[in-house]
This record gives sequence, structure tokens and C-alpha cells, in this order.
Amino acid sequence: MANLGVRDTGHLVMLTGWDAAVLQNYKLEDGTNFAEIVGLLNAGLGALNSELSAGLWGSLISFQDFPEVEYRVGSSNGMEEHTEYGRPDAQRAATEGHMLPLKAWDRMLGWTWDYLRKARASQIEADIQDSLKDVRDRWRLRVLDRLLQRGDDSGANNGLGSSGYSPGFATTAASTSVDFTPPSNGGTSFASTHEHYVGIAGGAFTNAVFTDAKDELREHGHEPPYEFVIGPSDETTVRGLTDFYPVANSNVAYGANVSLATLGSDADMIGGYYIGTQTDFNIRVVRGIPQYYGFGWKSYGQLSQMNPIRIRLPKGEGRPNAFAMTNPLAGTGQYPIQDLMMFLEFGVGVGDRTNGTARYVNNATWSDGTVT
Repeated sequence: MANLGVRDTGHLVMLTGWDAAVLQNYKLEDGTNFAEIVGLLNAGLGALNSELSAGLWGSLISFQDFPEVEYRVGSSNGMEEHTEYGRPDAQRAATEGHMLPLKAWDRMLGWTWDYLRKARASQIEADIQDSLKDVRDRWRLRVLDRLLQRGDDSGANNGLGSSGYSPGFATTAASTSVDFTPPSNGGTSFASTHEHYVGIAGGAFTNAVFTDAKDELREHGHEPPYEFVIGPSDETTVRGLTDFYPVANSNVAYGANVSLATLGSDADMIGGYYIGTQTDFNIRVVRGIPQYYGFGWKSYGQLSQMNPIRIRLPKGEGRPNAFAMTNPLAGTGQYPIQDLMMFLEFGVGVGDRTNGTARYVNNATWSDGTVT
């Protein structure tokens, strides 16, 4: 009996469901068969998906597959003195919350039937490498944009409905639709005007920039060591600061009285490379961060829920899952890999609104940075 109804995105044929024996019958002009191409593509996607939660990204993010975030705000009333017959007043924590966005992204490979009859393996490999680069860049841009964007994300286009908001880190109530009064800590109380997006005149990173960022995190209970990212244009300036200790270079023999930072394995360098330490911050250079901008946070470990950035994934997914699929808008073709496209669905928001502080050192007034 035939099944009624149209075929939609739920019926797309995934690469993992293809029969390698059948694909052997299809070949490029140079003799490369489609099974080899599928194997290459699957290997690249597997490595890419692991990369998206490693290194810099793992120290910044955690994952969830539901849209809402709820957290404690404001001050408590403290403890009462015990009495033999009295009972203390019941208390409850005040909470606030926001939503996380969710957007789908795709990238067409665009192999036509005629092209695949004539293509060479080197061309196909270049196309695959280029598409993986584009997926990697989309992830990088979305995460870094959230670090340097003070305003809220909103709207159905971002998966937030008509009234949902995805705010940034602590900022004055005038800059967000989700007012945030950070929880009191260590005797310090905060107001909804508390600001973690700080503009500083002068045009250069100084020791005071890092000292101030450290104080900003520490007053909320985040203790060192911390992480800090800058762009390549500010690397020379930061390296020249007093109290900066560079990362040891394995190709250099240092004297006995030289102080060096020991930071990072090769895996830690994914997303950006360490250059040294400054005022309890481990400093990374990350390509794409514009000049004069930086961001500091406390990493609680790879993919810890206490890390600052929260990535929303589709329901049931625990890790990012970029995959290739047949184009849902394409017509029927003779070759099983024509019209392939890359697909990734995710959204970037903030988890702990106190665990992150951004700096713009070229103006006393904050302005969002544009990541490239």
C-alpha cells in the first residue's frame, strides 16, 4: 500500500544510509568512484564536528537542546538569629530568564549531473574542503559575535518567537529587554545598571584594562585563572606590557632567569593560539576579532555548564552535528551525490551573564565589534 503525502525534509537520504557497493558503479572521469568521495566527505565532517567543541570553543561554551535559561538574580535576606521557640521566615531566590536562538544554516556544493560525469577528484576535494571551511567560519562568527554584541537577539527569524529575547552579558537595563541584577556576592550588591561592556579611551590595551577585567569577574565569584581573547592587530601591544609572560617556544633555549608561561597543547590551539599570560589571564589571539576589542571570562573546563556561552542544538542532539544531505529542493538526478549540501543547526546565546566582560579600548563609549 502506498504512503500518502508529500516527501519533506524528514525523508532526506543521509550519507550514512547509502550503499557503498552501489556507489562503486558511479565514477568520475578520472576513475574515482562515488564511494571514495562519500568516505572523504564523512571523514571531513567527523573531524569538523569534533573541532566545534574543542580548544577555544570548548573553554567558552556548553550545550543544551531546549530554548530557555533561568538564573538567580538580586540579593537574599540573609540568615536570622536562632531562637529556641522561633522559626525563621521562609525565603526563596528571585530568578530571571531568557531564551536561546536556533537557526539552520546550509551550504550548497552544487554538483550537477553533467559536472560529475566530467569532474576530477582534485576538484571534488577542493569543493569539500571549501564547504567545510564555510561551516567552520559560520560557527566562529556566531560565537565571536555574541562576545562583542551588547544588544539582544530577538524575533522569529532567530527561533525566539514574537516576544522571546536572547540577551548578552550584564549590561545596563537601557541596553537590554531582559533586565539583569546580578546576584550579590561576598557582601557586594549590584544594580540593574551593572555593565560588562566597557569602552575605554586611549587606543591601546594597557595593564589597567586587564586589572579592571579581572576585578569585574572576581566580584561575581569567578576566581582566576581567566581566559582573554584579542585580535591579531593587538598582539604586539599586549606582548609589550609589563607583567606579560610569553608562552615558552620549544625552538628557543631560554636563560635560567627567564619567566615563561606554559600554556596549551596542540588541541588547545583550535580556534586561537596562546601568546602568554597577563594579570591572571591566559591570552589567546583569535583571527577575526577586530582591533581594540577583547573579551575575558572564567573557563570552568571543556563544555562546562558554568562557561559563559550556551549553544542551543536541535532537540535530542548533545553535540553539534554538521552533515551532508541531498538538496531538498533539487529534482531527481541520475547520480546519487549530485546537488549535495552541508547543513548545521545551532544558536548562540549566553548562559551565565556574569561570566564574561568585553572591552573596547579605542573609545570611552562602547560600540559593538564587527567580527570578520
